[in-house]
Amino acid sequence: MEALYRQRMAEFGPGSCYSSDYARFKLQVRGDTQGAIELARGALNQNCEDSQARQILGLAQYVKWAATTGTQRAEALNQARIYLPAGPMPLYLLATSDRTVPAAKALIAAGEQIDQRDNDGLTALAHALQNGDLGAARRLLMLGARADAPVGISQMPVALLPVMEGNIEAVRMMRRFGVDYSKLRFRGATAIDFAKQSGNSELLDALGQNAAAL
Repeated sequence: MEALYRQRMAEFGPGSCYSSDYARFKLQVRGDTQGAIELARGALNQNCEDSQARQILGLAQYVKWAATTGTQRAEALNQARIYLPAGPMPLYLLATSDRTVPAAKALIAAGEQIDQRDNDGLTALAHALQNGDLGAARRLLMLGARADAPVGISQMPVALLPVMEGNIEAVRMMRRFGVDYSKLRFRGATAIDFAKQSGNSELLDALGQNAAAL
Protein backbone atom coordinates (compact mmCIF):
# COMPACT_ATOMS: atom_id res chain seq x y z
CA MET A 1 0.00 0.00 0.00
CA GLU A 2 2.74 2.46 0.91
CA ALA A 3 4.46 1.77 -2.41
CA LEU A 4 1.32 2.94 -4.21
CA TYR A 5 1.22 6.15 -2.20
CA ARG A 6 4.88 6.78 -2.96
CA GLN A 7 4.27 6.17 -6.64
CA ARG A 8 1.48 8.74 -6.67
CA MET A 9 3.68 11.21 -4.83
CA ALA A 10 6.43 10.67 -7.41
CA GLU A 11 3.98 11.22 -10.26
CA PHE A 12 2.07 14.20 -8.89
CA GLY A 13 4.52 15.76 -6.44
CA PRO A 14 4.75 15.92 -2.63
CA GLY A 15 2.22 18.74 -2.43
CA SER A 16 -0.40 17.08 -4.61
CA CYS A 17 -3.98 16.41 -3.62
CA TYR A 18 -3.05 12.74 -3.11
CA SER A 19 -1.09 13.87 -0.06
CA SER A 20 -4.15 13.61 2.21
CA ASP A 21 -4.55 9.88 1.58
CA TYR A 22 -0.87 9.28 2.24
CA ALA A 23 -1.05 11.48 5.34
CA ARG A 24 -3.89 9.35 6.74
CA PHE A 25 -1.84 6.21 6.06
CA LYS A 26 1.21 7.68 7.80
CA LEU A 27 -0.84 8.67 10.84
CA GLN A 28 -3.08 5.64 11.29
CA VAL A 29 -0.86 2.83 10.00
CA ARG A 30 2.74 4.00 10.38
CA GLY A 31 2.28 6.21 13.42
CA ASP A 32 4.30 8.98 11.73
CA THR A 33 2.54 12.01 13.21
CA GLN A 34 4.89 14.71 11.92
CA GLY A 35 5.00 13.16 8.47
CA ALA A 36 1.20 13.19 8.38
CA ILE A 37 1.11 16.85 9.42
CA GLU A 38 3.55 17.86 6.69
CA LEU A 39 1.70 15.96 3.96
CA ALA A 40 -1.72 17.27 4.99
CA ARG A 41 -0.41 20.83 5.05
CA GLY A 42 0.98 20.29 1.57
CA ALA A 43 -2.46 19.27 0.32
CA LEU A 44 -4.00 22.40 1.86
CA ASN A 45 -1.40 24.59 0.19
CA GLN A 46 -2.37 23.15 -3.21
CA ASN A 47 -5.96 24.39 -2.83
CA CYS A 48 -7.27 20.83 -2.92
CA GLU A 49 -10.73 19.99 -1.63
CA ASP A 50 -9.56 20.54 1.89
CA SER A 51 -12.01 18.78 4.23
CA GLN A 52 -9.95 15.58 4.34
CA ALA A 53 -6.65 17.43 4.74
CA ARG A 54 -8.09 19.54 7.57
CA GLN A 55 -9.44 16.41 9.24
CA ILE A 56 -6.06 14.66 9.09
CA LEU A 57 -4.30 17.78 10.36
CA GLY A 58 -6.69 17.92 13.29
CA LEU A 59 -6.27 14.25 14.13
CA ALA A 60 -2.49 14.43 13.86
CA GLN A 61 -2.38 17.48 16.12
CA TYR A 62 -4.50 15.68 18.73
CA VAL A 63 -2.05 12.78 18.59
CA LYS A 64 0.88 15.19 18.88
CA TRP A 65 -0.79 16.88 21.85
CA ALA A 66 -1.23 13.57 23.65
CA ALA A 67 2.42 12.63 23.11
CA THR A 68 4.17 15.91 24.00
CA THR A 69 4.64 18.21 26.99
CA GLY A 70 5.20 21.89 27.67
CA THR A 71 4.42 24.70 25.25
CA GLN A 72 4.31 22.35 22.27
CA ARG A 73 1.47 20.45 23.91
CA ALA A 74 -0.72 23.53 24.27
CA GLU A 75 0.01 24.68 20.72
CA ALA A 76 -0.80 21.24 19.31
CA LEU A 77 -4.18 21.24 21.05
CA ASN A 78 -4.94 24.73 19.75
CA GLN A 79 -4.12 23.61 16.21
CA ALA A 80 -6.19 20.45 16.62
CA ARG A 81 -9.24 22.48 17.71
CA ILE A 82 -8.85 24.77 14.68
CA TYR A 83 -8.81 21.97 12.13
CA LEU A 84 -11.13 19.52 13.90
CA PRO A 85 -13.23 21.14 16.65
CA ALA A 86 -14.10 19.22 19.79
CA GLY A 87 -17.05 16.86 19.69
CA PRO A 88 -18.01 13.25 19.00
CA MET A 89 -16.39 13.17 15.54
CA PRO A 90 -12.78 13.61 16.73
CA LEU A 91 -13.32 10.92 19.36
CA TYR A 92 -14.73 8.54 16.74
CA LEU A 93 -11.98 9.24 14.20
CA LEU A 94 -9.23 8.87 16.79
CA ALA A 95 -10.75 5.51 17.74
CA THR A 96 -10.46 4.17 14.18
CA SER A 97 -6.82 3.17 14.69
CA ASP A 98 -4.69 1.69 17.45
CA ARG A 99 -2.12 4.35 16.55
CA THR A 100 -4.46 7.24 17.34
CA VAL A 101 -6.76 5.91 20.07
CA PRO A 102 -4.34 6.97 22.87
CA ALA A 103 -5.19 10.57 21.94
CA ALA A 104 -8.89 9.81 22.41
CA LYS A 105 -8.08 8.32 25.81
CA ALA A 106 -6.09 11.45 26.71
CA LEU A 107 -8.95 13.73 25.67
CA ILE A 108 -11.37 11.79 27.86
CA ALA A 109 -8.93 11.96 30.77
CA ALA A 110 -8.73 15.73 30.21
CA GLY A 111 -12.50 16.09 30.54
CA GLU A 112 -14.03 15.34 27.13
CA GLN A 113 -17.30 13.46 27.56
CA ILE A 114 -17.19 10.23 25.58
CA ASP A 115 -20.98 10.18 25.19
CA GLN A 116 -21.39 13.83 24.17
CA ARG A 117 -23.73 14.34 21.22
CA ASP A 118 -23.33 16.45 18.10
CA ASN A 119 -25.98 18.54 16.33
CA ASP A 120 -27.51 15.35 14.92
CA GLY A 121 -27.73 13.85 18.39
CA LEU A 122 -25.02 11.27 17.65
CA THR A 123 -22.25 10.10 19.96
CA ALA A 124 -18.84 8.83 18.86
CA LEU A 125 -20.09 5.26 19.29
CA ALA A 126 -23.15 6.03 17.18
CA HIS A 127 -20.91 7.28 14.36
CA ALA A 128 -18.82 4.12 14.57
CA LEU A 129 -21.86 1.83 14.48
CA GLN A 130 -23.54 3.76 11.67
CA ASN A 131 -20.36 3.41 9.61
CA GLY A 132 -20.05 -0.29 10.42
CA ASP A 133 -16.64 0.40 11.96
CA LEU A 134 -16.54 -2.35 14.55
CA GLY A 135 -12.89 -1.72 15.41
CA ALA A 136 -13.64 1.86 16.39
CA ALA A 137 -16.81 0.81 18.21
CA ARG A 138 -14.85 -1.76 20.21
CA ARG A 139 -12.20 0.80 21.17
CA LEU A 140 -14.84 3.32 22.22
CA LEU A 141 -16.62 0.75 24.36
CA MET A 142 -13.30 -0.08 26.00
CA LEU A 143 -12.89 3.64 26.73
CA GLY A 144 -16.23 3.66 28.51
CA ALA A 145 -18.82 4.58 25.88
CA ARG A 146 -22.33 3.75 27.08
CA ALA A 147 -24.23 1.25 24.96
CA ASP A 148 -27.55 2.58 26.26
CA ALA A 149 -26.86 6.25 25.53
CA PRO A 150 -29.85 7.79 23.70
CA VAL A 151 -28.95 9.08 20.22
CA GLY A 152 -30.55 10.77 17.25
CA ILE A 153 -33.76 12.74 17.07
CA SER A 154 -35.70 9.74 18.35
CA GLN A 155 -33.36 9.23 21.33
CA MET A 156 -32.90 5.54 20.56
CA PRO A 157 -30.39 3.60 22.70
CA VAL A 158 -27.21 3.46 20.62
CA ALA A 159 -26.94 -0.33 20.96
CA LEU A 160 -30.14 -0.66 18.94
CA LEU A 161 -28.58 0.92 15.83
CA PRO A 162 -27.05 -2.35 14.57
CA VAL A 163 -30.32 -4.15 15.30
CA MET A 164 -32.26 -1.70 13.13
CA GLU A 165 -29.64 -2.02 10.39
CA GLY A 166 -29.43 -5.81 10.64
CA ASN A 167 -25.69 -5.72 11.35
CA ILE A 168 -25.21 -9.19 12.81
CA GLU A 169 -21.52 -8.84 13.67
CA ALA A 170 -22.10 -5.53 15.45
CA VAL A 171 -24.91 -7.08 17.50
CA ARG A 172 -22.63 -9.95 18.51
CA MET A 173 -19.90 -7.51 19.48
CA MET A 174 -22.29 -5.45 21.60
CA ARG A 175 -23.40 -8.60 23.40
CA ARG A 176 -19.76 -9.47 24.11
CA PHE A 177 -19.53 -6.08 25.82
CA GLY A 178 -22.43 -6.98 28.07
CA VAL A 179 -25.46 -5.57 26.27
CA ASP A 180 -28.60 -7.49 27.24
CA TYR A 181 -30.90 -6.97 24.29
CA SER A 182 -33.81 -8.59 26.09
CA LYS A 183 -33.83 -5.68 28.53
CA LEU A 184 -32.89 -2.77 26.26
CA ARG A 185 -36.15 -1.03 25.39
CA PHE A 186 -37.21 1.66 22.95
CA ARG A 187 -40.78 2.92 22.74
CA GLY A 188 -41.93 -0.01 24.82
CA ALA A 189 -40.30 -2.69 22.66
CA THR A 190 -37.09 -4.70 23.04
CA ALA A 191 -34.52 -5.42 20.37
CA ILE A 192 -35.94 -8.93 20.13
CA ASP A 193 -39.37 -7.46 19.40
CA PHE A 194 -37.90 -5.40 16.55
CA ALA A 195 -36.05 -8.43 15.18
CA LYS A 196 -39.25 -10.48 15.22
CA GLN A 197 -41.03 -7.73 13.30
CA SER A 198 -38.29 -7.80 10.65
CA GLY A 199 -38.53 -11.58 10.28
CA ASN A 200 -34.72 -11.84 10.36
CA SER A 201 -33.98 -15.23 11.93
CA GLU A 202 -30.19 -14.70 11.82
CA LEU A 203 -30.61 -11.46 13.72
CA LEU A 204 -32.72 -13.23 16.33
CA ASP A 205 -29.99 -15.83 16.74
CA ALA A 206 -27.39 -13.07 17.17
CA LEU A 207 -29.58 -11.51 19.84
CA GLY A 208 -29.62 -14.80 21.72
CA GLN A 209 -33.18 -15.64 20.81
CA ASN A 210 -34.01 -18.95 19.16
CA ALA A 211 -35.19 -18.35 15.61
CA ALA A 212 -38.08 -20.72 16.30
CA ALA A 213 -39.57 -17.83 18.28
CA LEU A 214 -40.65 -16.39 14.95
